[in-house]
Amino acid sequence: MKRLLSLLLLFLCCCSSDEAGNDSPSTSVSREVDLFPSTLVESSGLYERVLNSKMEPSQIRFMAKDGHTLTAYTYRATEFSVSDGPIVFIIHGASRNAIDYLRRFMPIAERYGALAIAPEFPESIYGPGSDRFTLAVGSRKPPYTRTYKAREWRTRDDYLYSEIEHLFEAVKRELNSGEPTYRIWGHSAGGQFVHRLVTFRSDARVASAVAVNAGFYTLPAYGSGSDPNFFMPYGLQGTPLNAYDVKRLLEAPLVVMVGELDTKTGKESRTVRDSRYANFQGFNRRQRAEFYFRMGEREARRLGLDFGWRFAVVPGAGHNSRKVGPSAAWFLFNPPDAIPCVSTPAENARGLVINEIYGDPAGGVAGDANNDGLRDAQEDEFVELVNTSDHDICLSGWYLGDASTPARHRFPVGSLLPKGKALVVFGGGVPTGKFGDAEIQTAVSAGELNLNNAGDILSLSDSHGNSYQQLSWGDCGGKQCAGEYLSHAINSNQSLSRWPDVNGPFVPHGNISGGALYSPGTKVDGTSFD
Repeated sequence: MKRLLSLLLLFLCCCSSDEAGNDSPSTSVSREVDLFPSTLVESSGLYERVLNSKMEPSQIRFMAKDGHTLTAYTYRATEFSVSDGPIVFIIHGASRNAIDYLRRFMPIAERYGALAIAPEFPESIYGPGSDRFTLAVGSRKPPYTRTYKAREWRTRDDYLYSEIEHLFEAVKRELNSGEPTYRIWGHSAGGQFVHRLVTFRSDARVASAVAVNAGFYTLPAYGSGSDPNFFMPYGLQGTPLNAYDVKRLLEAPLVVMVGELDTKTGKESRTVRDSRYANFQGFNRRQRAEFYFRMGEREARRLGLDFGWRFAVVPGAGHNSRKVGPSAAWFLFNPPDAIPCVSTPAENARGLVINEIYGDPAGGVAGDANNDGLRDAQEDEFVELVNTSDHDICLSGWYLGDASTPARHRFPVGSLLPKGKALVVFGGGVPTGKFGDAEIQTAVSAGELNLNNAGDILSLSDSHGNSYQQLSWGDCGGKQCAGEYLSHAINSNQSLSRWPDVNGPFVPHGNISGGALYSPGTKVDGTSFD
Protein backbone atom coordinates (compact mmCIF):
# COMPACT_ATOMS: atom_id res chain seq x y z
CA MET A 1 0.00 0.00 0.00
CA LYS A 2 2.79 2.45 0.93
CA ARG A 3 4.57 1.77 -2.39
CA LEU A 4 1.31 2.29 -4.27
CA LEU A 5 0.75 5.65 -2.56
CA SER A 6 4.31 6.73 -3.33
CA LEU A 7 3.83 5.90 -7.00
CA LEU A 8 0.60 7.87 -6.98
CA LEU A 9 2.39 10.88 -5.48
CA LEU A 10 5.09 10.69 -8.13
CA PHE A 11 2.41 10.53 -10.82
CA LEU A 12 0.67 13.57 -9.39
CA CYS A 13 3.86 15.60 -9.34
CA CYS A 14 4.15 15.16 -13.10
CA CYS A 15 0.66 16.51 -13.73
CA SER A 16 -0.04 20.13 -14.63
CA SER A 17 -2.23 20.67 -11.55
CA ASP A 18 -2.19 19.59 -7.91
CA GLU A 19 -4.81 18.82 -5.29
CA ALA A 20 -5.07 22.53 -4.47
CA GLY A 21 -6.20 23.17 -8.03
CA ASN A 22 -3.08 25.11 -9.03
CA ASP A 23 -1.65 25.00 -12.53
CA SER A 24 1.95 25.71 -11.58
CA PRO A 25 4.74 23.45 -12.82
CA SER A 26 5.85 20.65 -10.52
CA THR A 27 8.93 20.88 -8.34
CA SER A 28 12.24 19.41 -9.40
CA VAL A 29 14.23 17.09 -7.18
CA SER A 30 17.12 18.43 -5.10
CA ARG A 31 19.87 19.94 -7.21
CA GLU A 32 23.58 19.46 -6.74
CA VAL A 33 24.21 23.08 -7.71
CA ASP A 34 22.28 26.32 -7.60
CA LEU A 35 22.00 28.20 -10.87
CA PHE A 36 22.01 31.66 -9.29
CA PRO A 37 24.97 31.89 -6.88
CA SER A 38 25.27 35.15 -4.97
CA THR A 39 28.07 37.49 -5.94
CA LEU A 40 30.52 37.81 -3.05
CA VAL A 41 31.45 41.48 -2.75
CA GLU A 42 33.64 40.87 0.31
CA SER A 43 34.65 37.31 1.22
CA SER A 44 37.38 37.75 3.86
CA GLY A 45 35.03 36.62 6.63
CA LEU A 46 35.01 33.11 5.16
CA TYR A 47 38.71 32.82 5.99
CA GLU A 48 39.17 34.83 9.18
CA ARG A 49 38.35 33.38 12.57
CA VAL A 50 37.79 36.79 14.18
CA LEU A 51 38.37 40.41 13.27
CA ASN A 52 39.76 41.59 16.58
CA SER A 53 40.78 40.63 20.09
CA LYS A 54 37.23 41.17 21.36
CA MET A 55 36.18 37.97 19.58
CA GLU A 56 33.73 39.87 17.38
CA PRO A 57 32.40 37.95 14.38
CA SER A 58 33.85 38.47 10.95
CA GLN A 59 31.56 39.33 8.05
CA ILE A 60 31.04 38.98 4.35
CA ARG A 61 29.02 41.08 1.89
CA PHE A 62 27.15 39.59 -1.02
CA MET A 63 24.92 40.65 -3.89
CA ALA A 64 21.56 38.92 -3.55
CA LYS A 65 19.52 37.86 -6.56
CA ASP A 66 17.16 40.78 -5.96
CA GLY A 67 20.07 43.17 -6.56
CA HIS A 68 20.60 44.30 -2.97
CA THR A 69 23.98 44.06 -1.27
CA LEU A 70 23.59 42.34 2.08
CA THR A 71 25.82 41.58 5.05
CA ALA A 72 26.26 38.19 6.66
CA TYR A 73 28.18 37.74 9.93
CA THR A 74 30.49 34.75 10.03
CA TYR A 75 32.53 32.58 12.32
CA ARG A 76 34.99 29.98 11.05
CA ALA A 77 35.92 27.39 13.66
CA THR A 78 39.60 26.79 14.28
CA GLU A 79 39.38 23.26 12.87
CA PHE A 80 36.85 23.87 10.12
CA SER A 81 37.61 21.56 7.20
CA VAL A 82 37.06 22.99 3.73
CA SER A 83 36.64 19.51 2.29
CA ASP A 84 33.72 18.42 4.45
CA GLY A 85 33.26 20.88 7.33
CA PRO A 86 29.64 21.66 8.24
CA ILE A 87 28.19 24.97 7.02
CA VAL A 88 25.44 26.40 9.22
CA PHE A 89 23.07 29.27 8.46
CA ILE A 90 21.50 31.17 11.36
CA ILE A 91 18.33 33.16 10.71
CA HIS A 92 17.56 36.09 13.01
CA GLY A 93 14.17 37.15 14.34
CA ALA A 94 12.07 40.24 13.62
CA SER A 95 14.66 42.50 15.31
CA ARG A 96 17.08 41.67 12.46
CA ASN A 97 19.98 41.42 14.95
CA ALA A 98 21.99 38.85 13.01
CA ILE A 99 25.27 39.77 14.71
CA ASP A 100 23.86 38.91 18.15
CA TYR A 101 22.68 35.52 16.92
CA LEU A 102 26.10 34.82 15.47
CA ARG A 103 27.91 35.88 18.65
CA ARG A 104 25.86 33.40 20.68
CA PHE A 105 26.48 30.62 18.21
CA MET A 106 30.26 31.09 17.98
CA PRO A 107 31.17 28.70 20.84
CA ILE A 108 28.87 26.05 19.34
CA ALA A 109 30.42 26.44 15.89
CA GLU A 110 33.86 26.10 17.47
CA ARG A 111 32.99 22.84 19.21
CA TYR A 112 31.56 21.29 16.03
CA GLY A 113 34.23 22.60 13.66
CA ALA A 114 31.66 24.54 11.64
CA LEU A 115 31.49 27.61 9.47
CA ALA A 116 28.56 29.66 10.81
CA ILE A 117 26.89 32.29 8.63
CA ALA A 118 24.16 34.68 9.81
CA PRO A 119 22.75 36.74 6.92
CA GLU A 120 20.93 39.94 7.81
CA PHE A 121 17.71 40.94 6.04
CA PRO A 122 17.34 44.59 7.12
CA GLU A 123 14.05 46.42 7.55
CA SER A 124 15.25 49.16 5.22
CA ILE A 125 15.08 46.65 2.37
CA TYR A 126 12.62 43.98 3.46
CA GLY A 127 10.20 46.11 5.41
CA PRO A 128 9.28 46.42 9.09
CA GLY A 129 7.48 43.66 10.95
CA SER A 130 7.94 40.07 9.94
CA ASP A 131 5.57 39.30 7.05
CA ARG A 132 7.68 40.66 4.18
CA PHE A 133 10.68 38.84 5.66
CA THR A 134 9.07 35.51 6.58
CA LEU A 135 6.51 35.38 3.75
CA ALA A 136 8.73 36.72 0.98
CA VAL A 137 7.20 34.76 -1.88
CA GLY A 138 4.80 37.40 -3.23
CA SER A 139 5.56 39.49 -6.31
CA ARG A 140 4.25 42.64 -4.58
CA LYS A 141 3.20 41.62 -1.09
CA PRO A 142 2.76 38.40 0.89
CA PRO A 143 -0.15 36.49 -0.66
CA TYR A 144 -3.10 35.95 1.68
CA THR A 145 -5.40 33.92 -0.52
CA ARG A 146 -7.30 30.68 -1.16
CA THR A 147 -6.69 30.75 -4.90
CA TYR A 148 -3.31 30.44 -6.56
CA LYS A 149 -2.59 33.15 -9.10
CA ALA A 150 0.82 32.98 -10.71
CA ARG A 151 1.11 36.76 -11.06
CA GLU A 152 0.96 37.13 -7.27
CA TRP A 153 3.98 34.89 -6.74
CA ARG A 154 7.65 35.29 -7.44
CA THR A 155 9.44 32.55 -9.29
CA ARG A 156 10.89 29.92 -6.98
CA ASP A 157 14.47 31.15 -7.30
CA ASP A 158 13.32 34.67 -6.38
CA TYR A 159 11.84 33.68 -3.00
CA LEU A 160 13.78 35.26 -0.16
CA TYR A 161 14.27 31.73 1.20
CA SER A 162 16.19 30.97 -2.00
CA GLU A 163 18.86 33.51 -1.03
CA ILE A 164 20.17 30.82 1.34
CA GLU A 165 20.57 28.44 -1.60
CA HIS A 166 22.26 31.16 -3.64
CA LEU A 167 24.61 32.15 -0.82
CA PHE A 168 25.46 28.52 -0.03
CA GLU A 169 26.44 28.00 -3.66
CA ALA A 170 28.64 31.11 -3.60
CA VAL A 171 30.37 30.00 -0.39
CA LYS A 172 30.97 26.50 -1.74
CA ARG A 173 32.55 27.90 -4.89
CA GLU A 174 34.66 30.45 -3.04
CA LEU A 175 36.07 27.86 -0.64
CA ASN A 176 36.00 24.96 -3.09
CA SER A 177 34.05 23.15 -0.39
CA GLY A 178 33.04 19.54 -0.89
CA GLU A 179 30.09 19.80 1.54
CA PRO A 180 26.93 19.00 -0.47
CA THR A 181 24.38 20.22 2.08
CA TYR A 182 23.93 22.88 4.74
CA ARG A 183 22.34 23.12 8.16
CA ILE A 184 20.00 25.94 9.13
CA TRP A 185 18.16 27.14 12.20
CA GLY A 186 16.11 30.19 13.04
CA HIS A 187 14.35 31.62 16.06
CA SER A 188 10.97 33.39 16.26
CA ALA A 189 10.51 35.09 12.87
CA GLY A 190 13.60 33.13 11.86
CA GLY A 191 11.72 29.96 12.83
CA GLN A 192 8.97 30.99 10.43
CA PHE A 193 11.57 31.60 7.73
CA VAL A 194 13.19 28.19 8.23
CA HIS A 195 10.04 26.06 8.17
CA ARG A 196 8.80 27.93 5.10
CA LEU A 197 12.12 27.44 3.33
CA VAL A 198 11.61 23.69 3.80
CA THR A 199 7.98 24.09 2.71
CA PHE A 200 8.41 26.21 -0.42
CA ARG A 201 11.85 24.99 -1.53
CA SER A 202 11.40 21.23 -1.52
CA ASP A 203 14.63 20.97 -3.56
CA ALA A 204 16.72 22.84 -0.96
CA ARG A 205 20.02 21.18 -0.04
CA VAL A 206 19.18 21.01 3.66
CA ALA A 207 20.79 18.36 5.86
CA SER A 208 18.93 19.51 8.97
CA ALA A 209 16.60 22.42 9.68
CA VAL A 210 15.49 23.60 13.13
CA ALA A 211 12.59 26.03 13.44
CA VAL A 212 12.42 27.44 16.98
CA ASN A 213 9.61 29.40 18.65
CA ALA A 214 7.90 30.36 15.40
CA GLY A 215 4.97 32.76 15.77
CA PHE A 216 2.68 30.74 13.51
CA TYR A 217 3.01 28.15 10.76
CA THR A 218 2.04 27.36 7.22
CA LEU A 219 0.25 24.09 7.94
CA PRO A 220 1.27 21.17 5.67
CA ALA A 221 -2.30 20.58 4.44
CA TYR A 222 -4.90 22.04 2.07
CA GLY A 223 -7.91 21.65 4.34
CA SER A 224 -11.33 21.18 2.81
CA GLY A 225 -10.78 23.80 0.13
CA SER A 226 -13.10 26.28 1.82
CA ASP A 227 -11.65 26.35 5.33
CA PRO A 228 -9.86 29.72 5.77
CA ASN A 229 -7.62 28.20 8.45
CA PHE A 230 -5.76 26.52 5.58
CA PHE A 231 -5.62 29.46 3.16
CA MET A 232 -2.14 30.78 2.41
CA PRO A 233 -0.19 31.70 4.58
CA TYR A 234 -1.84 29.54 7.28
CA GLY A 235 -1.98 26.45 5.06
CA LEU A 236 -1.27 25.22 1.54
CA GLN A 237 -4.56 26.25 -0.08
CA GLY A 238 -3.68 28.95 -2.60
CA THR A 239 0.01 28.01 -2.93
CA PRO A 240 1.79 26.60 -6.00
CA LEU A 241 2.79 23.44 -4.11
CA ASN A 242 1.80 20.06 -5.50
CA ALA A 243 1.71 16.55 -4.08
CA TYR A 244 5.40 15.94 -4.65
CA ASP A 245 6.30 19.13 -2.75
CA VAL A 246 4.15 17.97 0.17
CA LYS A 247 5.83 14.57 0.13
CA ARG A 248 9.26 16.20 0.27
CA LEU A 249 8.13 18.51 3.06
CA LEU A 250 6.78 15.74 5.28
CA GLU A 251 9.86 13.61 4.77
CA ALA A 252 12.26 16.53 5.33
CA PRO A 253 14.77 16.57 8.26
CA LEU A 254 12.83 19.33 10.04
CA VAL A 255 12.90 19.84 13.80
CA VAL A 256 10.04 21.79 15.35
CA MET A 257 11.36 23.22 18.61
CA VAL A 258 9.79 25.42 21.25
CA GLY A 259 10.73 26.76 24.66
CA GLU A 260 8.93 25.16 27.56
CA LEU A 261 7.86 28.58 28.85
CA ASP A 262 7.02 30.27 25.53
CA THR A 263 3.37 30.40 26.53
CA LYS A 264 2.32 34.06 26.32
CA THR A 265 -0.83 34.67 24.31
CA GLY A 266 -1.61 37.50 21.92
CA LYS A 267 -3.51 39.18 24.74
CA GLU A 268 -0.36 39.11 26.88
CA SER A 269 2.28 40.02 24.29
CA ARG A 270 2.08 42.17 21.19
CA THR A 271 4.73 39.97 19.56
CA VAL A 272 2.32 37.01 19.43
CA ARG A 273 -0.06 37.17 16.48
CA ASP A 274 -3.61 37.35 17.83
CA SER A 275 -5.78 36.53 14.83
CA ARG A 276 -8.55 33.99 14.33
CA TYR A 277 -6.40 31.94 11.97
CA ALA A 278 -3.24 31.99 14.09
CA ASN A 279 -5.27 31.09 17.18
CA PHE A 280 -6.68 28.10 15.31
CA GLN A 281 -3.17 26.67 15.67
CA GLY A 282 -3.08 27.49 19.41
CA PHE A 283 -3.11 30.53 21.64
CA ASN A 284 0.64 30.68 22.23
CA ARG A 285 3.83 29.62 20.47
CA ARG A 286 4.16 26.36 22.36
CA GLN A 287 0.62 25.25 21.48
CA ARG A 288 1.15 26.27 17.86
CA ALA A 289 4.39 24.30 17.58
CA GLU A 290 2.69 21.22 19.02
CA PHE A 291 -0.28 21.66 16.66
CA TYR A 292 1.96 22.08 13.60
CA PHE A 293 3.93 18.95 14.42
CA ARG A 294 0.78 16.89 15.03
CA MET A 295 -0.67 18.13 11.74
CA GLY A 296 2.46 17.04 9.88
CA GLU A 297 2.41 13.67 11.62
CA ARG A 298 -1.24 13.17 10.70
CA GLU A 299 -0.74 14.11 7.06
CA ALA A 300 2.28 11.82 6.71
CA ARG A 301 0.25 8.95 8.14
CA ARG A 302 -2.66 9.70 5.82
CA LEU A 303 -0.40 9.68 2.77
CA GLY A 304 1.61 6.64 3.86
CA LEU A 305 4.86 8.57 4.04
CA ASP A 306 7.93 8.21 6.23
CA PHE A 307 7.55 11.20 8.54
CA GLY A 308 10.90 12.96 8.82
CA TRP A 309 10.16 15.64 11.42
CA ARG A 310 11.12 15.68 15.08
CA PHE A 311 9.73 17.70 17.97
CA ALA A 312 11.55 19.08 21.01
CA VAL A 313 10.75 21.23 24.02
CA VAL A 314 13.67 23.15 25.55
CA PRO A 315 13.47 22.92 29.37
CA GLY A 316 13.23 26.23 31.19
CA ALA A 317 13.38 28.34 28.04
CA GLY A 318 10.87 30.95 26.99
CA HIS A 319 11.11 33.19 23.95
CA ASN A 320 14.86 33.58 24.22
CA SER A 321 17.28 32.70 21.43
CA ARG A 322 20.27 32.44 23.77
CA LYS A 323 18.61 29.71 25.81
CA VAL A 324 17.42 27.61 22.88
CA GLY A 325 20.50 27.82 20.63
CA PRO A 326 22.53 25.01 22.26
CA SER A 327 19.53 22.66 22.10
CA ALA A 328 19.01 23.52 18.43
CA ALA A 329 22.68 22.71 17.86
CA TRP A 330 22.24 19.14 19.11
CA PHE A 331 19.73 18.49 16.33
CA LEU A 332 21.79 20.35 13.73
CA PHE A 333 24.89 18.24 14.21
CA ASN A 334 23.48 14.82 15.04
CA PRO A 335 22.04 12.35 12.50
CA PRO A 336 18.36 12.85 11.52
CA ASP A 337 17.39 9.59 13.25
CA ALA A 338 19.20 10.43 16.52
CA ILE A 339 17.07 10.64 19.66
CA PRO A 340 18.18 12.93 22.52
CA CYS A 341 18.74 11.31 25.90
CA VAL A 342 16.09 11.32 28.61
CA SER A 343 17.04 13.37 31.66
CA THR A 344 18.41 11.31 34.55
CA PRO A 345 16.75 11.96 37.93
CA ALA A 346 19.00 12.93 40.83
CA GLU A 347 18.56 9.61 42.60
CA ASN A 348 19.98 7.77 39.58
CA ALA A 349 22.96 10.08 39.10
CA ARG A 350 25.16 8.80 41.92
CA GLY A 351 28.77 9.11 40.86
CA LEU A 352 28.37 12.55 39.29
CA VAL A 353 30.98 14.80 40.94
CA ILE A 354 31.74 18.52 40.95
CA ASN A 355 35.48 18.12 40.53
CA GLU A 356 36.93 21.58 39.81
CA ILE A 357 35.80 25.20 40.08
CA TYR A 358 37.49 28.34 38.81
CA GLY A 359 35.90 31.46 40.23
CA ASP A 360 38.79 33.92 40.24
CA PRO A 361 40.57 34.04 36.85
CA ALA A 362 44.13 35.28 37.10
CA GLY A 363 45.06 38.53 35.41
CA GLY A 364 46.40 38.64 31.88
CA VAL A 365 46.84 35.68 29.55
CA ALA A 366 47.39 33.36 32.53
CA GLY A 367 43.69 33.64 33.37
CA ASP A 368 42.47 32.64 29.89
CA ALA A 369 41.10 29.27 30.97
CA ASN A 370 38.78 28.88 27.97
CA ASN A 371 41.74 29.47 25.65
CA ASP A 372 39.93 31.86 23.31
CA GLY A 373 42.76 34.42 23.39
CA LEU A 374 40.99 36.87 25.67
CA ARG A 375 41.08 36.89 29.46
CA ASP A 376 37.69 37.81 30.91
CA ALA A 377 36.76 37.77 34.60
CA GLN A 378 33.34 36.20 33.89
CA GLU A 379 33.86 34.18 30.73
CA ASP A 380 36.92 32.29 31.99
CA GLU A 381 35.19 31.00 35.11
CA PHE A 382 34.29 27.35 34.89
CA VAL A 383 32.83 24.35 36.71
CA GLU A 384 33.98 20.83 35.86
CA LEU A 385 31.78 17.76 36.37
CA VAL A 386 32.97 14.17 36.14
CA ASN A 387 30.84 11.04 35.80
CA THR A 388 32.50 8.41 37.98
CA SER A 389 29.56 5.98 37.78
CA ASP A 390 29.29 2.84 35.65
CA HIS A 391 26.56 4.29 33.40
CA ASP A 392 25.93 7.35 31.26
CA ILE A 393 24.11 10.28 32.85
CA CYS A 394 21.76 12.57 30.92
CA LEU A 395 21.93 16.13 32.22
CA SER A 396 19.32 17.62 29.87
CA GLY A 397 17.33 20.20 31.81
CA TRP A 398 19.56 20.03 34.92
CA TYR A 399 20.38 23.27 36.74
CA LEU A 400 23.76 24.71 37.71
CA GLY A 401 23.32 27.73 39.97
CA ASP A 402 24.62 29.83 42.82
CA ALA A 403 23.23 31.39 45.99
CA SER A 404 21.36 34.13 44.15
CA THR A 405 20.32 32.39 40.92
CA PRO A 406 19.47 28.67 40.89
CA ALA A 407 19.62 28.49 37.08
CA ARG A 408 22.88 30.14 36.10
CA HIS A 409 23.08 27.38 33.53
CA ARG A 410 20.34 25.07 32.26
CA PHE A 411 21.81 22.09 30.47
CA PRO A 412 20.48 21.91 26.90
CA VAL A 413 18.72 19.06 25.14
CA GLY A 414 21.10 16.16 24.41
CA SER A 415 23.50 16.80 27.32
CA LEU A 416 24.75 13.23 27.73
CA LEU A 417 27.77 12.72 29.99
CA PRO A 418 29.26 9.26 29.29
CA LYS A 419 30.62 7.21 32.14
CA GLY A 420 34.15 8.14 33.07
CA LYS A 421 34.05 11.41 31.13
CA ALA A 422 34.10 15.10 32.07
CA LEU A 423 31.91 18.06 31.21
CA VAL A 424 32.99 21.67 31.64
CA VAL A 425 30.69 24.69 31.80
CA PHE A 426 32.52 27.95 31.11
CA GLY A 427 31.07 31.33 31.96
CA GLY A 428 31.22 32.32 28.30
CA GLY A 429 33.59 33.20 25.49
CA VAL A 430 34.55 30.79 22.71
CA PRO A 431 36.26 27.82 24.39
CA THR A 432 38.96 26.63 22.02
CA GLY A 433 40.95 23.44 22.10
CA LYS A 434 40.49 19.81 23.09
CA PHE A 435 40.12 20.10 26.91
CA GLY A 436 40.84 16.40 27.16
CA ASP A 437 37.92 15.67 24.79
CA ALA A 438 35.50 16.69 27.52
CA GLU A 439 32.01 17.95 26.68
CA ILE A 440 32.20 21.77 26.64
CA GLN A 441 29.34 24.18 27.24
CA THR A 442 28.98 27.86 28.06
CA ALA A 443 26.49 29.27 30.55
CA VAL A 444 23.38 30.04 28.52
CA SER A 445 20.66 30.78 31.07
CA ALA A 446 22.11 33.83 32.82
CA GLY A 447 24.95 34.38 30.37
CA GLU A 448 27.56 33.86 33.10
CA LEU A 449 28.36 31.71 36.13
CA ASN A 450 29.08 34.74 38.35
CA LEU A 451 30.84 32.80 41.09
CA ASN A 452 31.29 35.14 44.06
CA ASN A 453 34.85 34.90 45.32
CA ALA A 454 34.11 36.05 48.85
CA GLY A 455 31.40 33.48 49.38
CA ASP A 456 28.77 31.58 47.42
CA ILE A 457 26.91 28.29 47.09
CA LEU A 458 27.39 26.27 43.93
CA SER A 459 24.41 23.98 43.43
CA LEU A 460 23.63 21.18 40.98
CA SER A 461 19.99 20.06 40.64
CA ASP A 462 18.14 17.71 38.32
CA SER A 463 15.56 18.75 35.73
CA HIS A 464 12.78 18.74 38.34
CA GLY A 465 14.75 21.03 40.67
CA ASN A 466 15.73 18.27 43.09
CA SER A 467 19.05 19.13 44.70
CA TYR A 468 21.86 16.74 43.83
CA GLN A 469 25.04 18.36 45.15
CA GLN A 470 26.07 21.64 46.77
CA LEU A 471 29.40 23.23 47.56
CA SER A 472 29.79 26.45 49.56
CA TRP A 473 32.65 28.68 50.61
CA GLY A 474 33.41 31.89 52.51
CA ASP A 475 30.27 33.66 53.70
CA CYS A 476 28.08 31.41 51.51
CA GLY A 477 26.56 34.42 49.78
CA GLY A 478 24.58 35.29 52.87
CA LYS A 479 22.68 31.99 52.74
CA GLN A 480 22.84 28.85 54.83
CA CYS A 481 26.07 27.06 53.99
CA ALA A 482 26.03 23.64 52.32
CA GLY A 483 27.27 20.43 53.88
CA GLU A 484 30.46 20.52 51.86
CA TYR A 485 31.97 23.81 52.94
CA LEU A 486 35.26 25.64 52.41
CA SER A 487 35.90 28.18 55.15
CA HIS A 488 37.98 30.50 52.96
CA ALA A 489 37.29 32.70 49.94
CA ILE A 490 38.33 31.49 46.47
CA ASN A 491 40.24 34.61 45.39
CA SER A 492 43.56 32.87 44.79
CA ASN A 493 43.82 33.41 40.99
CA GLN A 494 43.61 29.67 40.40
CA SER A 495 41.05 26.91 40.45
CA LEU A 496 40.15 24.63 43.31
CA SER A 497 40.33 20.96 42.36
CA ARG A 498 39.66 17.76 44.21
CA TRP A 499 42.79 15.89 45.14
CA PRO A 500 43.04 13.05 44.49
CA ASP A 501 40.89 13.66 41.41
CA VAL A 502 37.12 13.12 41.93
CA ASN A 503 37.57 11.60 45.41
CA GLY A 504 39.50 14.05 47.55
CA PRO A 505 38.81 17.45 49.13
CA PHE A 506 39.22 20.73 47.26
CA VAL A 507 42.72 22.23 47.28
CA PRO A 508 44.37 25.08 45.31
CA HIS A 509 45.28 23.72 41.89
CA GLY A 510 48.80 25.14 41.84
CA ASN A 511 49.69 23.23 45.03
CA ILE A 512 49.12 19.85 43.36
CA SER A 513 50.01 20.46 39.72
CA GLY A 514 53.49 21.88 39.80
CA GLY A 515 52.20 25.41 39.26
CA ALA A 516 49.43 25.00 36.65
CA LEU A 517 46.50 27.24 37.60
CA TYR A 518 43.68 25.03 36.28
CA SER A 519 42.92 21.94 34.16
CA PRO A 520 39.40 22.15 32.69
CA GLY A 521 38.32 18.82 31.19
CA THR A 522 41.37 16.88 32.34
CA LYS A 523 42.83 15.44 35.50
CA VAL A 524 45.18 17.60 37.53
CA ASP A 525 48.17 16.13 35.68
CA GLY A 526 46.66 17.07 32.31
CA THR A 527 45.65 13.55 31.23
CA SER A 528 42.14 12.78 30.05
CA PHE A 529 39.40 11.22 32.13
CA ASP A 530 38.34 7.81 30.87
